[in-house]
Amino acid sequence: MKIIFIGGVKFSYEILKTILENNWNISVVFSYDDSKKEKISDFISLDELCSKYNLQNIKVDKINAQNNIEIIKKIEPDIILVMGWSQLLNSEIISIPKIGVIGSHPTELPKYRGRAPIPWSILKGLKTSALTFFFIEEGTDNGDILDQRSFKLSSNDDATSVYKKVESVGKEMIQDNLTKLQNGNYTRKKQDVSNFIENWEKRGPQDGIIDWSRNSQEIHTLIRATTHPYPGAYTIFNGSKLIIWGAEFSNEQSKGIGKIMHVNNFNVKIGTGKGVIILKRISFNDNKEVPISKIFTKDNVDSILG
Repeated sequence: MKIIFIGGVKFSYEILKTILENNWNISVVFSYDDSKKEKISDFISLDELCSKYNLQNIKVDKINAQNNIEIIKKIEPDIILVMGWSQLLNSEIISIPKIGVIGSHPTELPKYRGRAPIPWSILKGLKTSALTFFFIEEGTDNGDILDQRSFKLSSNDDATSVYKKVESVGKEMIQDNLTKLQNGNYTRKKQDVSNFIENWEKRGPQDGIIDWSRNSQEIHTLIRATTHPYPGAYTIFNGSKLIIWGAEFSNEQSKGIGKIMHVNNFNVKIGTGKGVIILKRISFNDNKEVPISKIFTKDNVDSILG
C-alpha cells in the first residue's frame, strides 16, 4: 500500500513516528516550510525523523502548488494521510489516491468543526471530546468518518494534557486503521449533520489577552486553553508582555481588578472582577519560562496588570 504523509505539527510527528516504528512504508512526506515556524504554534520539523528512516521530506509553502500535485500523481498513492495540517487540499489532490485522503480532527465530528479545536474544547467546558479520522472531501471536516474515539476532559486539563490525550488516541487509531485500509475491511460512516452544533473560528495570539474584569474561573479557563503548545494567555506588566502558562484560581476576595495583591518567590496573587488568580508559571517578552522571583518582588504589590 502506497502512503503519502502530510503534516507539520507535534501531533504529525507522533503519528508519523508510530507509523514508521510499525514498519509501514511511506512513499514521501510533505511538511511545512521552515518559514511557517513563527506562525504555527505547535510547528515541528520532521527533518530528523525522515532522515532516520531515509524518507524524502518535501517542505512546502502551499500544498496545492502544481509541482506538489505532479509529485503526488507520479507516486499513484493508495492513501494520503493528512495528520496535522491547516491548509485545505484542493479537489485535484483529493481525487488522486485510490482509497482516499484521510484527515484527522480532535473533536467529535460532526458536532464541532473548524479551527483551534483543543483550545475551544476547553473554553467551551466540554466534558468529553474525541479524535476523528475521516475521508477528506471538498469543504471543512465534512467527509465520511473512518474512526472516532472519545476521551474525557476534566477541569484540571489544559491544552498540554489534552494534546497528549489526542496523541495517545491517535497512535492507537493509526495502527488499527492502516491495517483495515490495507485489508479493505474498513467502513465509511456518513456524518449526521443534524448533530452539528457549531463551527469554531480560528484563534490567534491576540485572543489570549486577559481581561482582568472577568471572574477568576473564566480567566483560569483561558490560561488552561492557551498554554503550551499554544501562544499562551497574556497581560501587560511594566510595559512588556507577561505570558501566563500555569495558574490557579480561588474565590478569595479581590482587592482590585488586575491588582497585585501578594508576591512571594513561588506565586503572585492577582485580583479579578470576582476572585483571585494565582500565577504559577510565567515568561516575559516571549522568552522562556522563568521563576516568579525573576520578575516579581514585594515592591510590585498594589501595581496593576493590563
